[in-house]
Amino acid sequence: MVNTCGALALVLVALVQSPQPPAPPTGTGKISGIVTRGDSKQPLDGAMVRVVRWEGGLGRQFPPSQSQADGRFVFENLPAGEYAVTFSATGFVTLEWGQVRPQEPPRRVDLAEGQHATNVNMTLPRTGAIEGRVLDEFGDPAPGLTVQAARVQYAAGKHRLMPIASTQNVPTDDLGQFRLFNLPPGDYYLVALSGPFAGPDGAAGFALTYFPGTAVPMDAQVVTVDVGQDITGVTMQMSPARTATISGVTTDENGTPIQASVMLIPTSGGDVRAAIMARGESDPAGRFVFRNVASGTYAIQGFGRPVGGGNLGRAPFGALQVTVDGDLSNLAVKIAPGATLRGRVVFEGPAPQPAPDRVRVVPAPINFATGPLGGGPPDTVTNADWTFETRNMTGTRVISVTAGAVGWRLKSVVRGSKDITDHPVDFGEGDVNDVEITMTSLHATVTGSVTDAGEPIGECLVVIFADDLAKWTFPSRFISAVRPNATGVFTASGLPSGDYLVIAVPLLAGQEWQDPAVLERYRAHATKVSVFEGGSATASLQLVRR
Repeated sequence: MVNTCGALALVLVALVQSPQPPAPPTGTGKISGIVTRGDSKQPLDGAMVRVVRWEGGLGRQFPPSQSQADGRFVFENLPAGEYAVTFSATGFVTLEWGQVRPQEPPRRVDLAEGQHATNVNMTLPRTGAIEGRVLDEFGDPAPGLTVQAARVQYAAGKHRLMPIASTQNVPTDDLGQFRLFNLPPGDYYLVALSGPFAGPDGAAGFALTYFPGTAVPMDAQVVTVDVGQDITGVTMQMSPARTATISGVTTDENGTPIQASVMLIPTSGGDVRAAIMARGESDPAGRFVFRNVASGTYAIQGFGRPVGGGNLGRAPFGALQVTVDGDLSNLAVKIAPGATLRGRVVFEGPAPQPAPDRVRVVPAPINFATGPLGGGPPDTVTNADWTFETRNMTGTRVISVTAGAVGWRLKSVVRGSKDITDHPVDFGEGDVNDVEITMTSLHATVTGSVTDAGEPIGECLVVIFADDLAKWTFPSRFISAVRPNATGVFTASGLPSGDYLVIAVPLLAGQEWQDPAVLERYRAHATKVSVFEGGSATASLQLVRR
């Protein structure tokens, strides 16, 4: 198993979308194509096609379209811009344009005013399934458990096991049987959940167990699902464990008991590495309880009512880390509004400035035990005088900015006289004031072309990363990846000045190109370039298959 350090995780990185107006903007552009079935290559009727126009990190979704009997779809009256196109259908793998498999970097449609982008075609493969039985330590059927399928991915600076959404979350039946369906092709780790993680009636006495029957994630084995394949006859044997009861009270910042949503999440090394959670609710007196919890380390997270309504990013929050080795009672989870980040945004460079309401200061969480696992866009506002305020900030975060306009990138973040660009800020220590954020349009650009055996190639990924490994952090402004076009030409812009390494490699899943271990392997085979603010460099690359 790929260096998961004994834990699994789903990192919820919210896409920041601009507030939706009554109707999307209109233009004179078109996007059209044909959707076909991967099993028969015949047109796929009724596939849902969605387009999102991206500008400066903000996305605006347009009304969806459906493919017709001949597989054709069309979007009309689109303004110029960069579009992501997503295809989905029942029983088929959901893919973005340019993907052959999920998690690959997609392509975007660059649409000019009045342009008709034809041949935005997609072939959707069939989904697969895994079914089998779960047994207890004696070899008898284990009913009342929940089995999840998950993948190891590099996300938010660490390898994590990312659960795959399924159309069902049904407990095992009286024969211990389970079935996971709607699975894209790929390698999966199966996790059997018990106790509160399998629901209020989940079977007791077991640890989180990984296929084929171990409580140690590093000993888990992979189940490989091909396109449209049903894997049957899988047998998992549960690992017994001592269990305990956890109980306590949720309070507000003054210590007054309040009713709140409560989550129990396994941790490893002080961080959440698994989106495996037990959900609960404290009663009006603030009392909560989780029963049949296996020994281990956990984070208890509490959420109050979102301020002004909306998502959990606006909710008062509290977290408590505990070690379970027997019953725990009288725990207190204090749920309070988070800190406020205040400051001012300034701009350098000739590009047209965005409107203030398009600029969003969105600190990125880097620890999901002290900060919330999940949520949504933060409560942030940028005023007409370019002062900003981002509220309800919790945990440890790195300050980042979504510009809302093409051509702008973050240059620096200064607090008082201290440069805190790319440095974590602990919002548990209180409000953070007097921050000056500088945005610049004088960024560096790397352009070039990619060949394979002397021929241009577009089915690959160009990774650009700082020569200085100290800059391989999360999140990093010094690591980027782009897809070349069909003729192998690529452009990577928005980079800070400095020395970089550039390499073209086969398509990678997810964010693997951000993994320092992967970058270290690339180092010896990459081309070195130096770029300066407002300048550019060129690299002619050959595909490296290593």
